[in-house]
Amino acid sequence: MKNGTRKNTNNATAAPGSLDLSAEIAKRTYAIWLNEGAGHGRDLDHWLRAEREFAAFPLGGPRKSPA
Repeated sequence: MKNGTRKNTNNATAAPGSLDLSAEIAKRTYAIWLNEGAGHGRDLDHWLRAEREFAAFPLGGPRKSPA
C-alpha cells in the first residue's frame, strides 16, 4: 500500500445479505459436524454440503431441520 495506508477490508461494503449467508452456512456446517459425531478432517465436506443445502433452498426452505 502507498504511504503506509491500508486497504479498507471492512465487510460492511460486501454485497447485501452475503454476511448473513456466510453466517448461516457456518451454523449449518456446525450442525452437520455435530450430527456426524464431531470428528475431524471433514470440515470442507461439511461446508460444501451446507452450501449445497442453501443453494437448493435459497428462500428458506426445509434446511432448518435440527440435523
